[in-house]
Amino acid sequence: MKDTMKIHKLEQIRLLTDPLKLQLIQAFAEGEKTTKQVAAELNQGVTRLYRHVDALHEAGLLEIIREKPKRGTVERTFRTVARRFEADRRLFSSHKSPESVDAVRDMLRASEDELIGAIMEHGGGEESDAIFMRIRCKRSPEQIEELRRTLNSWAESTQEDDDQGEDAIEIGAMIALYPISENNE
Repeated sequence: MKDTMKIHKLEQIRLLTDPLKLQLIQAFAEGEKTTKQVAAELNQGVTRLYRHVDALHEAGLLEIIREKPKRGTVERTFRTVARRFEADRRLFSSHKSPESVDAVRDMLRASEDELIGAIMEHGGGEESDAIFMRIRCKRSPEQIEELRRTLNSWAESTQEDDDQGEDAIEIGAMIALYPISENNE
């Protein structure tokens, strides 16, 4: 499994913005599993998940590790093709096509739903609760590059140390580092 997969297709981005498909990606990223095992973890019907898993596999986001004949069918074991998925910036920077704008909006909406839920449920001010901030600042190109490296390093280290223990709590983070254009001032 690769550490990072650069996503070069808008359809792959769209798949990852769907909340259920994102849950599936997260479950398969934790280790090799069958659709039936993931269905049990997510408390979902296995037949409901088959088409979603197939879509992720066909898009190149999941890979088949094993296939085993089982009662007249084939049981497939999957895992993600990478620990982390990163959108290729060129998908969004070369043109403002309706498809690329919609893909960005879909990503933001998916994060928005999680964030609002976290703030409503855990926004009580405790250190372990949700953090929500927006920052605008001016920095030199060298400082921006250093910040970019720091954020990437943090994201990589966070995923390397995934804790699967009984008391592990799942968290989410959305990082967006972008230049402010004069049109958005």
